[in-house]
Amino acid sequence: MAHQIIIALLTLGAVARITRFVVDDTLFQPVRTSVDKRADRPFFAWLADLMGCSWCTSIWAGAAAAAAHWAWHDTVPFVYLVGALTASHVVSLAASWLDAPPPPRHIVLDPVALDMAVRDQRRR
Repeated sequence: MAHQIIIALLTLGAVARITRFVVDDTLFQPVRTSVDKRADRPFFAWLADLMGCSWCTSIWAGAAAAAAHWAWHDTVPFVYLVGALTASHVVSLAASWLDAPPPPRHIVLDPVALDMAVRDQRRR
């Protein structure tokens, strides 16, 4: 039972990684650009909208992953594939978190000390 839950969680992580790859990653940018150039046709317009929306892409990626999970959940290649995709997603989240600038520090001023400092400046 625990094995099935772990594989299901890895499949969810794989869906998240595939979604991010299609919508945001620079490696997929040439494909998005090519589809955008053909967006005057209805299918390509739909595909361009799909590839620009995380929610939309995740539905289709989730459907494909659910079908793959149903068909191959007990095979070793499937487990390695979803494990690698999940690990890639976790590493990208950690990297973006670690590379983010630190939050701004909030300076709390003591009103009494500020008033005293201003009064000291006036005496000079």
